[in-house]
Amino acid sequence: MINKLIARRLAIVPTTNCTLNCKHCGDFLFTGGVIRRDIPFEDVCRDIDASFDLFDHVTWLQFVGGEVFIYSDFARLLGYVKKYRGRFDKLIIETNATVAPNSDEQTAMVEYGSDLFVYISDYGDLSYEREELMAFMTRNGIEHSLKKYHGAEQYFNGWIDNSKPRDLKEPGDVLEVNAKNCPQSRLENMHVYDGKLHRCSNSCFMLEWGLFPPKDGDFVDLRDDSLSRDEKREIISRFYSYARRSCKYCLQKYMDILPRHPAAQQM
Repeated sequence: MINKLIARRLAIVPTTNCTLNCKHCGDFLFTGGVIRRDIPFEDVCRDIDASFDLFDHVTWLQFVGGEVFIYSDFARLLGYVKKYRGRFDKLIIETNATVAPNSDEQTAMVEYGSDLFVYISDYGDLSYEREELMAFMTRNGIEHSLKKYHGAEQYFNGWIDNSKPRDLKEPGDVLEVNAKNCPQSRLENMHVYDGKLHRCSNSCFMLEWGLFPPKDGDFVDLRDDSLSRDEKREIISRFYSYARRSCKYCLQKYMDILPRHPAAQQM
């Protein structure tokens, strides 16, 4: 039995709708592998409740997309997770600054005060609401950071191309070593999307694409009552101890040596 289970980063994905059509989209939204859609508000809340039932504490609770500020119920989601405010250290919002938060979203953000941090992926002219968003956060004392993804000296030297996943046919022992060294594994960047808890976004969206049948333990079905709470916690505790089926198809574990491309090339 697991005594204490802590999520270092727990990303909730309420929508895969996005304002951009990026050639090298890491969520496979441009290639057509993943359908752009909203998850109904009630289902997202149900998944949040199920997640907090499994975890004793969450260090970073994140909202990511798609683009979260075009999710029609985003303000309500920000209000909903306040019930768990004592169970997570920081609320993180990630945005591409192509759309500004509406008045309800702004009110909900301000209520978090110093518990909120906003990451802006700055795509230059594409992020045309960047200045308005930053001004709002500065006025209200909301911590934020810009990741520069345009022109010279882009963040992390730009993007890799992981948009066309295929079976890399790595021997099992090589796959296991590389999977453990993957940045997503090192960050323990779990993702919740449409009832399923994954150890990383690539596992989440490759399965959503339907590239392969999952193997046991690839994810936790938050809506499956056939497994007990302890059984689900046991699976999560071993998330980063072995390679997922998705790891066989994913180039992100080679991020440190892969060529870089200019970010957010629009198609």
